[in-house]
Amino acid sequence: MQTEIYSGRSGRRVADTQQDAYHAMTVKELSAKQRMVLDAFEHGRPPMTREDIAAVTNLKLSSVCGRVRELLDAGRLAVVGSRKDLATQTSQQLLAVVPKAAA
Repeated sequence: MQTEIYSGRSGRRVADTQQDAYHAMTVKELSAKQRMVLDAFEHGRPPMTREDIAAVTNLKLSSVCGRVRELLDAGRLAVVGSRKDLATQTSQQLLAVVPKAAA
């Protein structure tokens, strides 16, 4: 059974066919910056914040935020928790790659 995914922007359920089509995409079909964000999670890295991803990829935080939103909407990344930033005392989302469903 596949988990239902809802779009963060529209709030509507993402159709199974949309999910299947997205997960069928190869890494070549992702944009270069989306690929960089996903590659930041390689080698068993623990969940990261957007700022962590920006530091690992050397991308601007604003660019990382946009690519993370696209990957969250597409079901490639998921929010798995949060942590408090000690400098700003704000809560930051922890992100992780969503494993592909077994076929």
